[in-house]
Amino acid sequence: MDHKQDLQHEHDRITDGFDIFFWVFDDDSSYTPMHWHTAMEINYVLEGSVDVTTADESRHLMPGNINLIDSNVLHSTKSVNGNKAILIQLPLQLLERYIPGYSDLCFSFDPFAIDRDSILKRSRLILVIEQMRKVFENKTEGGILRFNSLLFELLYQLYENFSYKKEDSNLTLGQKNFDNLKAILRYSEKNYNKPISIAEIASVAAFSEDYFSHFFKKNMGVSYLQYLNEIRMSHIYKDLISTDLALKDILEMHGFTNYKLFRRLFNEEFHTTPGEYRKVYKKQ
Repeated sequence: MDHKQDLQHEHDRITDGFDIFFWVFDDDSSYTPMHWHTAMEINYVLEGSVDVTTADESRHLMPGNINLIDSNVLHSTKSVNGNKAILIQLPLQLLERYIPGYSDLCFSFDPFAIDRDSILKRSRLILVIEQMRKVFENKTEGGILRFNSLLFELLYQLYENFSYKKEDSNLTLGQKNFDNLKAILRYSEKNYNKPISIAEIASVAAFSEDYFSHFFKKNMGVSYLQYLNEIRMSHIYKDLISTDLALKDILEMHGFTNYKLFRRLFNEEFHTTPGEYRKVYKKQ
């Protein structure tokens, strides 16, 4: 759902005339491996479906579902059959400026909770977003004023209903772990098309090989090799549906030397062969 070119750290994008990024978009098909951005992200699905995965869980979002990814939370997205959704990104500077004690807070909610209070709170958030969409699309005189008044209502809803205090004991450790992960992921994105040994990537964070493997699996939810193949797969996916290059050339370009393994992983992700997928989703 993210439509990102920088798969590791997406630079916050600001909608012209507003202090946030707001987009109503149609996504034919997309696949983005683990990445992060400093902006808080809200996705409200209108049509189709999308899978959003963090180190802790995977969520299959359908029409009417709304999901929140907090600032600096690693996540991946996949929409095999496409979706239409509203994407909102709230830049870190905005959050720090207007939300009281923002640096001490975390933001999240369960999009599938069915208790009355959770449904009511999500419904209020959705109502504000639908009003923002109406103003955004109509582009009337004075629309920016109305849009920004709704933006502050959105910030209030997030602060009042979906924020909670960070545990002080985990603050320093959590930031240190995240800084190490950022260095590892940046190195991986830069060098993904070359062989990367565990010894090589462990040295990026000054870890031993054994500790690195444990650290990465604990914080990412997958092994390093699985993650590296995810990066390669995302680049292959992009070229598969946007170019006429032969599959063999695409694999070599992006560092995938084991064709048999690639076919198995591709089938696990997309439940079809690369050739059949290309026929259906190739972008004109």
